[in-house]
Amino acid sequence: MLFRSVKYMQDIESVDLTTLIVDLGTVQIYTSTVQDLIDNACIEFHIEDLLKAGQRQWKAVMQYVGMHLFPDTSVLKDKTLKPLGNATIPTNCNRYDREVLYKLCDYYIYISNVYSKLVSTVAFSYFCNIPTNTMDIWASDEPSSLTFKMWQKLQRSRKDCILDRAYDSNSPVGTMFVGNNEFGMNQPGIGDNATQRKAITAQELPRLDEKKSQELHAIDTQFTDATANNTV
Repeated sequence: MLFRSVKYMQDIESVDLTTLIVDLGTVQIYTSTVQDLIDNACIEFHIEDLLKAGQRQWKAVMQYVGMHLFPDTSVLKDKTLKPLGNATIPTNCNRYDREVLYKLCDYYIYISNVYSKLVSTVAFSYFCNIPTNTMDIWASDEPSSLTFKMWQKLQRSRKDCILDRAYDSNSPVGTMFVGNNEFGMNQPGIGDNATQRKAITAQELPRLDEKKSQELHAIDTQFTDATANNTV
């Protein structure tokens, strides 16, 4: 019998558990399958409330899901075969199906949001049971490629998660972090403090000029005296 806490049920009751995530031809991945695996992982790892679980436990759950969902990752490989160079035998070059992984990426981000977890390329790699350096490699692909867009989506989602967590902390520091990150509110030349600094600076300009003139005169006198004494 699958474990579900009351709070957990409240959070997923609006989710259609029969929705198809992706059709791999010989295998169809449904949301209900993923949810069942998450439930089993919570039992395996003695997690009573996944919403309260830390990032390390979340990654362990994603790894559990990926290992059972895709024990044979060949189902994630591109089915399109093309001749390579002068070769006559078509091949997929052991390439992953980008469109399939893109759909899985969208669903991974969704469940990460449901359980209030930070999005990460590592956890997504666990979810798909693919090498964790895959996303790092795709980060250097052409910006127009689907692989790069997938990496970019994960990075942007992660940043958004961090900003939300900072704001949800109910701390002025967290709020300022969000404001500074999005609008540069405490950066030089931006915000109310900058306006006040400019006003003060304008009022003090005559005094600053006078002080600077005095300092220059003193330096010139010292230089003249030093020259006369051959110390320069």
